Amino acid sequence: MMKKLLALFSLISSLNIFAQSPRVVVVEHLTNSACSICASKNPAFYQVLSGYHYPQVLHISIHPSSPHSNCVFSLQNKDENDARTMYYNAFGYTPVIVLNGTVLPGTNPLISNAQIDTLLSQTSAVEIAAYELPVGADSVYSRVVVKTTGSISNAPVRLFAGVAEEPIHLTTPNGETLHHDVFQKALTAVTGDTFSLPALNDSLVFNFRYQIKSGWNADSLYTFALVQRSDTKEVLNGTKSTRVTAFVTALPEIEEESFYLYPNPTSSELQISGIDFAKRGAVMIYDLTGRKVLETQVAANRINVSSLQNGTYVLEVGGVRHRFIKN
Repeated sequence: MMKKLLALFSLISSLNIFAQSPRVVVVEHLTNSACSICASKNPAFYQVLSGYHYPQVLHISIHPSSPHSNCVFSLQNKDENDARTMYYNAFGYTPVIVLNGTVLPGTNPLISNAQIDTLLSQTSAVEIAAYELPVGADSVYSRVVVKTTGSISNAPVRLFAGVAEEPIHLTTPNGETLHHDVFQKALTAVTGDTFSLPALNDSLVFNFRYQIKSGWNADSLYTFALVQRSDTKEVLNGTKSTRVTAFVTALPEIEEESFYLYPNPTSSELQISGIDFAKRGAVMIYDLTGRKVLETQVAANRINVSSLQNGTYVLEVGGVRHRFIKN
């Protein structure tokens, strides 16, 4: 289920017409910092990308634990790196290039300029934008906006969002010293969260929050996001984030010491303890964009939230707020 699905306007049309948005070329690079073959092939691969000569290319490097379990970056997040590799049935060998969701045959160089050039003029029915808002010294809010700009078949799609670091200067067991766009953490399921695209010219907004771990360079982090078909794994579009100083609607501050919500997460009903509702008044529930989605009175310290879409919300009563998850 979607971790942070915040707004769904309507279902997608099932017609097919000309798409309207530029399509980013998404290159997922399965590599391993203890792999000598990777060390020999990666320089030519990065030469093709030519120091990011292609602004339309979104490159993410994934580090599975096989064929070498002592990969530095795999050890930091083994489960997610392995799961993303297994999603493409490519576990057990590196390096591998996945181009817009298709695993390429092994060549040297791993990818050619011609392969990228043929994709640069393509358009997509899906447009994606991502933004990051630092909060304090060790926390970041991420916002991903998915917009439908052309009609497409109504096959299920997935959003895969995560955090990457660019660059990392580190001498690793295979002798490489410079590592690009290193996948650090998934913000959705590592295989992506299934959702339905909105209607033409409407948007979905997804909000996430992540902690900056020890050893990460906060200034080098960014959020990436891509939308894939669930059936074929074709990547419809992708993006990387830009840093902002504020979102259009500020996320609310949270005060959690004054009352308790349970079960949390919940699928239908919240029970509340530790507060006198006769003195506090009505209960309001907001999504993380600040939009009020429910206002109600409390009966027997219970609130029915079954009508809410899955996601993260803020319950406010008497000026005190508490975050909860509806699933």
